[in-house]
Amino acid sequence: MGLDWKPRHRDLIIGDIAWLARITDKVRAKLTGMLGEYIYP
Repeated sequence: MGLDWKPRHRDLIIGDIAWLARITDKVRAKLTGMLGEYIYP
């Protein structure tokens, strides 16, 4: 993940689960300290 990192678009559906790709991206970013301005509760 680079400094211009952004999660995948929220409309992407994986395994019939909306937002799964985006949430996964945010979790990975949070764990690596790259979340930046994105909110992950």
